[in-house]
Amino acid sequence: MCTGHTPAISSAEASVNHDSTVFVGLDVHKESITVAYAIDMGEVELLGKIGTLKADIDRLCKRVQSKAHHVRVVY
Repeated sequence: MCTGHTPAISSAEASVNHDSTVFVGLDVHKESITVAYAIDMGEVELLGKIGTLKADIDRLCKRVQSKAHHVRVVY
């Protein structure tokens, strides 16, 4: 789903996020996907609903990749 490519980040962000992992949970339905995430062992936060088109998934990937260096997605 999300590729291993991470967006460019500032050196300050790199020092904070270098070893961090964002865990993304997906509740998939025919017309929508509800997304929640947690960074490392932190609080789970509801990101909200997204569409099911490739463009929607691509936007989600970019958004979660900006939160931590490593991304793990569960279905």
